[in-house]
Amino acid sequence: MSERIEVLRRLQSIDTKLRRSEDDKLYRGHDVQKKLALIQQKKTELLKLNDEIKNYQKDVGIKELDLKSAEAEIAKLRLQMNQVKTNKEYSAIKTEIGGKEANKSVLEEEIIGMMTKCEEMNQRYRVFEKTIEQENSQFKELQKQVEADMKTIDAEMHELTTMRNKYATLLDSDALQHYNRLVSHKDAVAIVPVVNRVCQGCFMSVTAQTLNQLLSGKDLTFCNSCGRILYLNNGNEVLTEEEEK
Repeated sequence: MSERIEVLRRLQSIDTKLRRSEDDKLYRGHDVQKKLALIQQKKTELLKLNDEIKNYQKDVGIKELDLKSAEAEIAKLRLQMNQVKTNKEYSAIKTEIGGKEANKSVLEEEIIGMMTKCEEMNQRYRVFEKTIEQENSQFKELQKQVEADMKTIDAEMHELTTMRNKYATLLDSDALQHYNRLVSHKDAVAIVPVVNRVCQGCFMSVTAQTLNQLLSGKDLTFCNSCGRILYLNNGNEVLTEEEEK
């Protein structure tokens, strides 16, 4: 394998790691945004629940005013009943008081039910509020972890970029230009081996002429189907971690 092909392969290995690091940064940033969006959603739901509780408390207040009004009317009728002079008037007021008492009992039951529901809503609010506090705590921890991860990734990318620049200087301008063009258009895979006369980039058979060019090893050889740079697979296509460095 020619020195130029070896440099190109190492360059591609470095670029692959750089792209992975960029993806890692993107995903880690996405984790933070996702968590933040979840917290904002829960805060919105909490505000909505708070509004529901306030409106419900107003309804309870209205019912309590109705109850006080009913009690005042009953007290007034009882006073009138003590002042009447005929049995007919007494019976009429007593019947009216009975109706008012029935209405009062209904109001009391409604108020008890509404207050029970209101307490349940307040309980939900407190649980929701505690959940958001926990989410905020988790978010802060996530931010710290992501910031640390980002620093590590940036340091790795800086080291890889330095290494990339080193290998790029070992290539002639034509080879580097071809490589950069292919990397930007061929799913970031610019150089691939030929195995059993098949390009491992597009899996199309290569011509005899292409094989001869590869065997000569003088110039860069390109796949006639996908345009990628080719090299003959001689059993050393997999680089060890030490070699990649």
